[in-house]
Amino acid sequence: MNSDPRACGLLFLALCAGLASAADPAPVFSGGADLRLRQEMFDNAIWLDSTNDDHKRSFQRYRARAWGQAAPAENIKAHGRLMWEGRHYSTLDLPATTPHDDTYNGALMFDSLYLQADRLGGLPLSLKLGRQDIILGNGWLVLDGTPFDGSRTIYFDALRATYSRGDTSLDLILVDNDAKSTLVLNNKDEDQIEQDEQGLILYARHKWNPDTSIDGFYMYKDNDASRGEAPPRWYNNGAAARSFADDGHTHAVGGRVESRFAERWSLRAEAAYQWGRRETRNASGGTISDRDLRAWGFNGRLTRDFGGDWKQRAHLGYEFLSGDDPDTSDNEAFDPLWGRWPQWSELIIYTYAAESRIGEITNLHRLNLGWTAQVHAKANLSLDWHALFADEKTCTVGALDYGCDGSFRGHLFTSWIRAKFDKTISGHLVAEYFLPGDYYASSNDDNAWFFRAEVNLTW
Repeated sequence: MNSDPRACGLLFLALCAGLASAADPAPVFSGGADLRLRQEMFDNAIWLDSTNDDHKRSFQRYRARAWGQAAPAENIKAHGRLMWEGRHYSTLDLPATTPHDDTYNGALMFDSLYLQADRLGGLPLSLKLGRQDIILGNGWLVLDGTPFDGSRTIYFDALRATYSRGDTSLDLILVDNDAKSTLVLNNKDEDQIEQDEQGLILYARHKWNPDTSIDGFYMYKDNDASRGEAPPRWYNNGAAARSFADDGHTHAVGGRVESRFAERWSLRAEAAYQWGRRETRNASGGTISDRDLRAWGFNGRLTRDFGGDWKQRAHLGYEFLSGDDPDTSDNEAFDPLWGRWPQWSELIIYTYAAESRIGEITNLHRLNLGWTAQVHAKANLSLDWHALFADEKTCTVGALDYGCDGSFRGHLFTSWIRAKFDKTISGHLVAEYFLPGDYYASSNDDNAWFFRAEVNLTW
């Protein structure tokens, strides 16, 4: 969607007015706003090297959003949301040759702007057209259409049709995402992804019984690097990122099951097989690969609910994302598609930015043991340990150094405290610590940590 943002805004208002004038009774309007305040700090998270110029950062993020919705009829609504995020860097140790700003004034943009119609023709069919958030399952493959801006937005420019009848539903989603941010009102030129992306998603859900649901999906993602620029690219911290455009296409077919199969036991599992062709470049720009894609992925978790006053739960998880085998002519590196977001670690996605691309986690075996508890009426605590392994040993990839000696990536420890004080105020604290293993060379194996404090105000 490359339309001028002002034209899109005027079109949106005209459609709202037209729908309102045709509706009886008068349209119903609603709206709200929120403010997210963050303090983030990390050390060695990108390069695992305390001697690197860019090993330490401390910064604040301020994101403000306001939204409104008009419902001129029971089955029709129009929704829009404006978003702005700025940053201030207390510590930003970048090389003098890397352009950056200590204070960054971000884009004022629509991160949501869509029309939705339900029960078209009296059928159990709904349509949503425009900029929208889309999350399928636990977001393993579909959640973030804009991975470059670090959770500032997650939108897709898409048409979504949903047919739902009884215990079964089917989604047809057409995606058309631009590399550059659009619907911007203050002329900020930013990159949301490395390349233009188009896609098709077919996603079916069936409620097998009250405790078990089964999903099946087919996904197609086409990357067009013709509009991608050579690095560095500009994203929303005022700094440059050396993340190259991807070209080619990926097909994925798979399924997901989620079940509470016993009184205190639950299970979720998701798997996918991928094929296609990818032209990829590593983060340093030194290698170009144009090969057939053949990849596998699995993600599962078993949970035991212990109950009690603290509502304690423990879980055991395993994830596998195939890595590229250097001894074959194919590319076996699993493509996370639209799942490039911190699903289980805020720290590790920084490390992968140097190994592959921002948020593009692949070549992985992950064993996870975790515990959660309601330690206070308004606060929840979770602790997790992750043992990380590479599926394929790597000697030269991305911008890091690898020892070629082993496949153990290391131990990762994560902790979260989430609190919701009332309907207006919520927040969290997250701390992570990473001890690299023998997968990394001695020049890139320093311990790393990440910390964030967040407050959310919602009206």
